[in-house]
Amino acid sequence: MALEFDRSILGREFDRSEFAPVTADELIAFSRALGASQRCYVEPGEELIGHPTYCIRFRSSRFFPDTLPEGLQARMSFDAGKDIELGAPIRPGDRITVVSTVHDLYEKTGRSGSMVFVVVRFTITNQRGELVATVDNRMMYRGEG
Repeated sequence: MALEFDRSILGREFDRSEFAPVTADELIAFSRALGASQRCYVEPGEELIGHPTYCIRFRSSRFFPDTLPEGLQARMSFDAGKDIELGAPIRPGDRITVVSTVHDLYEKTGRSGSMVFVVVRFTITNQRGELVATVDNRMMYRGEG
């Protein structure tokens, strides 16, 4: 499948989602569910921070933009992995904002044929404008034929 698309969609914001303040109880419950035992993740107080993987619970209200190539919009895809770059830790009271962009769109050919990958970037910040995390979520579509 020859992938043709308007490259101007790359890096363009297509969604912005804001979340209610994070609570200490949420941070502690998440960390305990993972089996974390370090005090900074499971004990209430000034030192409490979210487990580094807590950022993956935040995603935008729209997963893909309307500007994806038409051939991809109606097809099923599956998760092909995530890359996470961590920034400032999440703390109780933080108000999280997620900005979504299409970071990359590319085609590969493997043993089973052609595959198209769409990389949606979630840029996650707190109310101070600090980068909490950048999550590149890769979705794969099988080629036709």
